[in-house]
Amino acid sequence: MSIRENRLINCPKCDHEQSIMVWSSINASLNPEGRSKLFDGEINHFRCQKCVYESLIPTPLLYHDVDRKIAVHYFPPESMKKAEFLDQFDVHGKFLTAEDLDFAVPQHLKDVHVVFNMNELVSYVIFREMLLEFHQANSSTPNPSLN
Repeated sequence: MSIRENRLINCPKCDHEQSIMVWSSINASLNPEGRSKLFDGEINHFRCQKCVYESLIPTPLLYHDVDRKIAVHYFPPESMKKAEFLDQFDVHGKFLTAEDLDFAVPQHLKDVHVVFNMNELVSYVIFREMLLEFHQANSSTPNPSLN
C-alpha cells in the first residue's frame, strides 16, 4: 500500500506555511500514479507558493513494486550521521530487523536496496525494470549453443 499525507510545512527560505502531500511509501503495483509522480520529480518536492523556493522534503521514502519484486528505500543523507539510524543495519548494509519480524513479509521487502539520493532511487528502479525485461525477453529465446 502507498502511504501519503498532507503536512503543513514552513518554507526554509521565507517561513511561509503551506500544505504539502508527503509520501512515505509508494507501492507501484497498487499505485502506478505514484510511480509516475516519482519519475516526474513530483514526490516530496516542495515549492513555496510565496517565494517559489524549491527543495526536496527530507523524509524517508520506501518504493516497492510487488509485481516486479523491487524494493528500494531512500533516506536523507543526514541520516547517516545518526547512530540510531546506523544501528538498524548490519555491516553489509542490510536491515537487521528484516529476518526477525514475526509476521509474513514478502521476500523482496527483506532485501531492500538503500539509497541516499532520489535520483539514485529512480535510476535503481529503472535498472531493475530493464533487467527484468531483458531476462524475460531472453528466457523465451532458444539458446543456439544447445543445438
